[in-house]
Amino acid sequence: MDVGTPEFLWMRATMSICTGGADLAECLKIIDQTGSSDDSWVNEWSKKAEELSDAAKKHLAENKFITGRNELLRASTYFRTAMMRSKAASKQADDLLTKSRISYIQALPYINKSVQFVKIPFGKYLLPAYYYNSGKPDAPTLIGINGGDSTNEEMFNLLGFAAIERGWNCLVYEGPGQYTARQLNPDLHLMANWEVPNGAIVDWLMERPEVAKDKIALFGWSLSSNLAIRAAALDNRIAAVISNGLIVDVYEAWYGVWPKWLQKVKPKYFDFFFHILERLSSQVKVITGVFYQMHGVNTPTEMIQAWKPFNIAEFAGSLSCPTLFITGEAEYAEQSAGPLILSISKFLKNVKAPAWFHEFGYDDAWAASHCQIGAQQALQELVYDWLDKVLINPKELENQELRLHDFSKIISYFGKMPEVKSILSEIRIHSF
Repeated sequence: MDVGTPEFLWMRATMSICTGGADLAECLKIIDQTGSSDDSWVNEWSKKAEELSDAAKKHLAENKFITGRNELLRASTYFRTAMMRSKAASKQADDLLTKSRISYIQALPYINKSVQFVKIPFGKYLLPAYYYNSGKPDAPTLIGINGGDSTNEEMFNLLGFAAIERGWNCLVYEGPGQYTARQLNPDLHLMANWEVPNGAIVDWLMERPEVAKDKIALFGWSLSSNLAIRAAALDNRIAAVISNGLIVDVYEAWYGVWPKWLQKVKPKYFDFFFHILERLSSQVKVITGVFYQMHGVNTPTEMIQAWKPFNIAEFAGSLSCPTLFITGEAEYAEQSAGPLILSISKFLKNVKAPAWFHEFGYDDAWAASHCQIGAQQALQELVYDWLDKVLINPKELENQELRLHDFSKIISYFGKMPEVKSILSEIRIHSF
């Protein structure tokens, strides 16, 4: 899996091109000037972001609002991209996150006056969000939950601009343990019972007159593929849910990728070898640095143990709303993914709700990557077209011949695991 590699992070920056959050020529030039070190990466991306931020101030003062807006959107993306390889829990990382958010907030009035940065009450805490009010009475609303290492700015680029074009309200938020939420609430760490913070978000929406109370949908990707399913299973106000890159058991997913010998060693030795791995691999360091902070822990053993409650296997039968599962071929192409595929297969078999499955293959290029990083438009189109079918025009489904999904591609990878093959052959889930 390429998650966290420089190539993945670069593609992740460029995926915002379609919403003005990046420029291909700039991204190519930055990566061409970037060396192999983390410091070089941080310096080059942040340098360009600072240039754009300074230019935006000048252009906005000259009433060149579109130019200034576009510069701020790109600055926000580049500050965030720089942050991805900065040292976790450092002042530098904190400053880059703040600059990314401030740049985006400054651009909001020139995107659409109905997009606002809001802080939603959650007990004694405040959860940061961007909210777009379509201005239409009784409109459908999509909630986007951030993943393990995404921010509201990236998520609004992914879902918000498409909502503006399609007449949906859209709210994207960061919950306990996530970047800006952690800045605002340093003692609020990641929690498995995500129905609680998500419930606070839904409570806030239910008070708004423009929100159709029976058309609130939920989108989760990467880590929040797990969180969104649990929230939807335990809150009947959610009318539809999308799980992108489903992780049934996060603890299992972490241990599943380590060599067998490393899985069996005592904690102090595990931590020793894991820290060596972090020093050798920028990819591992990027991913784990975020998760130490999310959980409020200090050691690899503590971090991995903290994932134990994040298992949603028991909630498959509790789902009642229409559900879309999205995956990419790169998510399961490695043989080490076998145990994870088994968990996912069992989960899908136990889902009783109306469910659909969409698979992006390698012939779809970067759409086959983790959560379609690099293929923003393909993902936007899939998500909103499916939502329109199940929430806006459900009668179309009555007259449409729904095909059962063919899992032959996944079976071709894991055909030597009889249990996987048997379970997949029994699943009755529609293709979309």
